[in-house]
Amino acid sequence: MWIVLAVVGLVIFLGVFTTRNPADHTEKHVVTINPTTHQRAQAKLQTFEAQSEQARSSGNKLPAQLSFTEEEMTSLVRNWGKQDHWFGSVDNLQIEFIPGIFVITGTLESINLNFPFRLELAISAEESQRTAELTRLQVGELFAPGFVRAALLALAARTFDAGLPRFALSIESLVVANGELLVSGNVLP
Repeated sequence: MWIVLAVVGLVIFLGVFTTRNPADHTEKHVVTINPTTHQRAQAKLQTFEAQSEQARSSGNKLPAQLSFTEEEMTSLVRNWGKQDHWFGSVDNLQIEFIPGIFVITGTLESINLNFPFRLELAISAEESQRTAELTRLQVGELFAPGFVRAALLALAARTFDAGLPRFALSIESLVVANGELLVSGNVLP
């Protein structure tokens, strides 16, 4: 009986604190999107797809450089987030690039509840050696402890190392600058 009460209490606790908006006293940065931003991002993707096709047809690696602003990256993923997925949908999905840190914020809408979240990932790659650290994972007012963040990052690293998702780009350097993501490497055939 005590176990049932403890589980019910835990579910209520998690339900209350994960659905509440966090009290964030920092100045919120809002990424604004306009049609030209989305067109510019799509043009960059089409250029990369053309390079990828050229590499496949020639059978050789081709050098490539990509750069996306946070506005462009947000415009590319925002529509995906609004679609209904098995886990729900994501509203107000936004990507920010703070020097060295990749930030994703939004509100997960699932089972008729809203779960505001913030994920901060310190990521870089130099000379094909990547480093990543999940510095913050927050859902509502709850922060994931270090061991949970480390386990999630290890799972993501194993998935990436296994080739999922498969990128047509061998990344040699990746830099998260103020408002911009810069990637260079080779397009794979």
